[in-house]
Formats: sequence, structure tokens, C-alpha cells
Amino acid sequence: MLGVSGTIAEPGQPALAATEGRRTDIDGLRIVVCGSVILLHSLLIFADEPRYHLKSDVTSQFASVAFRFVHIFSMPTFFVLAGWSAVASLRVREPIQFVRERVLRLIVPLVSGMVLFSSAIKYIELSNGRDLRLDGFRLITPLQQRFIEFYSHYPIGRTWSHLWFLLYLFLITILLLPLLTQLARRAPRTTAPPVVLLYVPGLALAAVLVAFGGYWPLLPNLFMDWPNFIYFALCFTIGAGLAAWPGFEARLHAEALRLVALTLVAFSGVVVFGESAAGRICVGLAAWGMAGAALAYAFRLSPAPTPLFIYLRKATMPIYVVHHLPVLLLGLAVLSLPLPIWSKAILIWILATAVSLAIYHWLIRPWPPMRWLMGMGR
Repeated sequence: MLGVSGTIAEPGQPALAATEGRRTDIDGLRIVVCGSVILLHSLLIFADEPRYHLKSDVTSQFASVAFRFVHIFSMPTFFVLAGWSAVASLRVREPIQFVRERVLRLIVPLVSGMVLFSSAIKYIELSNGRDLRLDGFRLITPLQQRFIEFYSHYPIGRTWSHLWFLLYLFLITILLLPLLTQLARRAPRTTAPPVVLLYVPGLALAAVLVAFGGYWPLLPNLFMDWPNFIYFALCFTIGAGLAAWPGFEARLHAEALRLVALTLVAFSGVVVFGESAAGRICVGLAAWGMAGAALAYAFRLSPAPTPLFIYLRKATMPIYVVHHLPVLLLGLAVLSLPLPIWSKAILIWILATAVSLAIYHWLIRPWPPMRWLMGMGR
């Protein structure tokens, strides 16, 4: 998820990819997407999607629509950014060094996150009368055990929860390594494409979702989730292509408003058509519209590398790893409060973000072993 920066020229000027410094727009967008994932999980407690660890007895149309919007945007954009960063990283590393780095950055936090948090997450899930398994989802009689009894039998819970992203990303990276290496070794393509080609990624995503029946159901268990694995692999490949074709990305920046329009129209289609072929077409188009517009506007803003910005950039991975348990624990505390559902979701989001930052600041950042376990290196 960490990448080397390049520079992109405005349309009409030569577009270059450099291997020095960092792209603060890419880093800034990664920070935003990480925050959106915390919001996603906060909304999911109240949305009409049943497959989650903790659910409110009362769902909300607001939470359901907001969840769909954030979900379509967040994970595909994460994979696009990861694909971009992989090519940028391979420009300054040998493949074996790159793979070793991916193990440290992805597999180590995956394992440590499961050891540290999965038992508590699974306990909350079972106590809520839900069971997310590798073979699917089912409602069960709520678990009556105390946590210490449950933990004595399951010190590592039978779930990878949100950490599925790290495993998917690692496997996709390894499977696509020959392509990534080839793209990194080529001279960056600076010619600008015709405008019509800027929308081909959205059509490709839509075609994959329809052909393989992806996106629904939302159960990333890898073994039964190969349609979504292919979908996310395509998102990753699109990001890698952007890194190899700076002229395409530069042209993309000029299409920001039209990409926003595509997003709004396509997302309206998702709401109207739901779980259908038409809905999947709209998901693919909306995902690309959102990711493309986000890249365009992030480039225009290009935040300065202030100390706060650098602090948040480094915090992204550990906060992603630790945030889910605070969301669920705060969800348990907030569910019974006499507040509107939208305010409960926002409250969980804000407090979970603050708690995750506090954990990072005091329990991870100062300690080299914890930094290593969270994928930060020492």
C-alpha cells in the first residue's frame, strides 16, 4: 500500500513518471479511503445488508444508501491505488525485494491482526446471533458464554474480518507480478489517449461483474468469492496501467466533472436496479467514476507534505488493521442510545477513528515490535 511517487503533467504537456519523492495526491487519497472504510463499517451496523458481525434491530434507508455509496467507492479505489503503487515500487526495487516487502507489509499485519483482534470480533458476532463462515452466513442462537471462556477455546477467532483485504491484495500482487514487472520496466507512455478510452475501465469492470455475478453477495471469504477476487484484481490492474501510462492519468484529470456525472447516474442505477445484471453494470461504472474522479481531484489538491500529513500517511496501515474492533465495541455501546440512526453511525465513525488514532499513537508508533507487526517496518 506504500508507493513511490511520480509526477504527472497537465493535459497538453508531456506527462512524466518519476521515481523520486512521493505523490502526495496518491497518499492523501489513501488516507481518505482509509477513513471511508471506518465510515463504511459504522454504517453497516444500521444498513439493510445482513452479512455483518453486529446489526441494529432497526435498519435505516439513509444508512443503507450511504453504505452502498461508500462501499462502491472505498475498496475498488484501495485496489486501484495499490496497483499504481506496485508499479511505482517495482521501478526502484527488484522483484524479489518487492515480494519480501509485500510479505512484511501485508502478510505480517494480516497474521498479527488475526491473532490480536479476531477472537474478540468473532465473539461479538456470535453473541449477536450471527455466524460469518467460509461457507457462507447464517443466523444462530446468540452465544451465552463469557468472553474469557470463549477465548480459552478460540484464542485465534475463526474470522479474518476486514483483514481479507490484505490477503486478497497479496495474492493479486503475486499472481500479477510478471505483468507488474513488465510495466515497471517499460518507459512510461506519455501520449494522451482519446477521451472515449477513459471510460473503458468502467465498462470492463461492469462486464466482469455481469459475466461472473460479482459484487453481491458481500462475503469476502476468498474460497467462494472468486467473482469479486477477479473484480478487485481488475481494479488493481487498472491502477497498474495508470502508473505505466501517465498520459492516460493526465487526461483523466481533465474529465473530473464528467466522471462525477457518471458516478451519480450509475449510482442511481444501483439504487433502482439492486442485485441484478443492470445493477452490476451500474456498480462497475460507478466504481470507476468514483475512483477516476477521486484521482483527478486529489491531483488538483496535491496536499503539502506537512508533519500532520506525513503522520497520517504512516498511520494508514495500522489504523486499517486496528479500527474494526473499536467500531464494533462502540457500536455495542451506542446501539441503545436514544439518538437518530444517522447520528449513531456518525458518532461511531468519529469515536472509532479517534480511538484507532490513539491506539496507533501510543501503542504502535513508539514501539518497533508493534510497528513491525502492523506492517510499518521498524
